[in-house]
Amino acid sequence: MWLTIYYIFCYLIFGYSLLIMMSYLFLVIQSFRVQRRMVGNTPNDETIKFLLQGSPLTPGVSIIAPAFNEEVTIIDNVYSLMNIDYPNYEIIIVNDASTDKTMELLINEFSLTEVPYDVAMKVPSKPIKRVLKSTKDEFSKLVVVDKEHGGRKSDGSNAGINVCANKYFVCTDVDCIIEPMALYRMIWQVVNSHEPMIGVSATMLMSNACIVEDGRVVEAHVPSQPIPMFQQLEYMRSFLIGKLGWAAMDALPNISGGFGMFDTDVVVKSGGYDQTSMAEDMDMLLRMVTYMRNNGLKFRLAQVPQVCCWTEGPATIKTLYRQRVRWARGLCEIITNHRQVFFNPHYGPIGAITLPYIFIFEFIAPVLELFGQVFMVWLLFAGGINWVTAIIIFGMIYSFCVFMSFTLTLFDYKVRAVPWHKTWRSHTKLLIAAMLEPFIYHPMIMIFSNIGYWRFLRNTAAVWTPIQRRGVKKRAKNN
Repeated sequence: MWLTIYYIFCYLIFGYSLLIMMSYLFLVIQSFRVQRRMVGNTPNDETIKFLLQGSPLTPGVSIIAPAFNEEVTIIDNVYSLMNIDYPNYEIIIVNDASTDKTMELLINEFSLTEVPYDVAMKVPSKPIKRVLKSTKDEFSKLVVVDKEHGGRKSDGSNAGINVCANKYFVCTDVDCIIEPMALYRMIWQVVNSHEPMIGVSATMLMSNACIVEDGRVVEAHVPSQPIPMFQQLEYMRSFLIGKLGWAAMDALPNISGGFGMFDTDVVVKSGGYDQTSMAEDMDMLLRMVTYMRNNGLKFRLAQVPQVCCWTEGPATIKTLYRQRVRWARGLCEIITNHRQVFFNPHYGPIGAITLPYIFIFEFIAPVLELFGQVFMVWLLFAGGINWVTAIIIFGMIYSFCVFMSFTLTLFDYKVRAVPWHKTWRSHTKLLIAAMLEPFIYHPMIMIFSNIGYWRFLRNTAAVWTPIQRRGVKKRAKNN
């Protein structure tokens, strides 16, 4: 009996692994198809800027950045946002009842004064106490919203949506570093779409090893610290293969809350961000898709392969643990709250293909892997491991994982997502991370994900713990 169970388990795992590898290859092929089409049809940044800068039809964009107790970096962060190159945008800083000097510093630095503002509560948020603008023309793009404490970024984002007046908005973190050409690259996807573009995702990478000057990344390097280095590779795989491949089929399941563009009207009609969700970015996009499909409206979703935003990733195992437990809980919430969309062709490729893929190959995988590890330990002590077969299977899976990362590095070189990655040192770090990831980083992600699932099942109180930022390196200015 036990021998039968053993063989059934081995065949199931082998088949499951083959299906995962086939799905990855499919996404790689889709990504390369998009890349080839974009190389031939997409103008360079200078041409895009020339075409959009002088056109009266270029859509306006609101950048919404919630802030809570950011006194150490808030001034530098706002100046960084003001360095964005785009003809028609506003910056909305949402102060979520900070208890430090965040609000005082903003008022003093940018000469802010309260202005009469009729706020329409288009989506739910804590009450807005006041809206402030600068008395100086040089800061005319800046709007500061002072609100009651909501406790989560989603509440601050909703408050910003209630104030923004543009067709599109970008939701970001106040400490993210945005590339000057980011809005041009994203809006280009909008104006060149034959159908309404309701969301645009943009590639994000780690800022942990970046050198920043005047709010801009002037030198970008692959992080040397292990955790951020692994996460750099993971982000590249997610954005340049996963999201680019899904976007090619209008099946993009998520637009990162760190930096993503949305159609304001569709977001409002979909109810805005869910203030109770641990995965508010994916939750909102799925509600947008549900709204569009239920009303028979056509839409598109896009992914920009070039880096548009730099974010500081977890630098310690403790911080990574908090992040991934929260993400795992969020995925459980998505499956529970949007179960009507999963495996449902009424909701298009997202319901029929992407969400089933996420459920089978991303949600179930950590559970199967944990069970497999326990089973292997039991077989080890029972003397039931066929070492030749085990080594062959492990070698096949390991070689495929490394091959995927090598392919990703080549892909990065082709699309020029990160110009600074052209040095041999950067590529060497990525390749080292690719070879070590299955032994170090991936097992941690598997364990943290299962802990998140367990906490969800036990209905443990969810606590939103922001990542403790260490800040980026600044280039010393010559006197």
